[in-house]
Amino acid sequence: MSNRVRVAVTQHEPVWFDLQATVDKTCRLIEEAAASGAQLIAFPEVWITGYPAWIWARPLDPPLATKYIKNSLSYNSSEMAQICAAARKANIIVVLGFSENDHNSLYIAQCTISSSGAVIMKRRKFKPTHMERTVYGDAGGSSLDNVSMIDGIGRVGALSCWEHIQPLLKYHTISLREQIHVAAWPPLHPHTDDNPGLYSMTSEGCACLSQAYAMEASAFVLHCTSVMTRAGIDAHSSEGTIMGVVGGGHSAIFAPDGRRLTKPIPADEEGFVYADLPMDMLVGCRHFADPVGHYK
Repeated sequence: MSNRVRVAVTQHEPVWFDLQATVDKTCRLIEEAAASGAQLIAFPEVWITGYPAWIWARPLDPPLATKYIKNSLSYNSSEMAQICAAARKANIIVVLGFSENDHNSLYIAQCTISSSGAVIMKRRKFKPTHMERTVYGDAGGSSLDNVSMIDGIGRVGALSCWEHIQPLLKYHTISLREQIHVAAWPPLHPHTDDNPGLYSMTSEGCACLSQAYAMEASAFVLHCTSVMTRAGIDAHSSEGTIMGVVGGGHSAIFAPDGRRLTKPIPADEEGFVYADLPMDMLVGCRHFADPVGHYK
């Protein structure tokens, strides 16, 4: 494993309800990150084809749900082949978040694609959160196999959103000796007094969950979020809801002792956050407390 691993965390907006356009944008971002020297790029929760914001405005919208299903991503598809080819061409690891279409049943999915273009990890979010259950199904036991050993990088794992409040799932992932963790989130918004949601659903609350995970796991955490502009709000007709606010981008990278390694990008702007991860820091932190080693 290299002493330093350069990673890129995305903070971008998908092309809402347009599978091919979002796949094309994904490939451009892969190329851009690799050109900046990144060895790994991380994408947020259901980056393809965007988070279904309408569910927080109304639980049923059959025309929009139909459009969303038809623009979700299948493993056995030309679009997935295109992303794998982009990873291979750019020689970069891709940790992708997407709405998985499996015979028109949807799942909140993540996969890891190797720099040779092979899918080496597949998983689904075990329990979609609250209104997400109107769109997505639950995962099975195979989704517990969510950490991959990657030559030159280390052990890379992933969880989605509020899976980071589930102690047993977190401990299982940590027990697989994870070194770099991708925490995938939807657009997140700051806490306000008139915000009807929970603090733990806000940008501050979710950052706390990712930061705590870094300290619990003694691992680097790539906290990955997406952006929603007025175009997204209009596409979902979600004005006035917790998913009806311009912004959402709060991507960051946390060190294994919890410190933040990156500066924020404005919440309504697209961009990357990059970091060169000092991998020996894992040794120093785990010397003090290895939660699945000598400190358990």
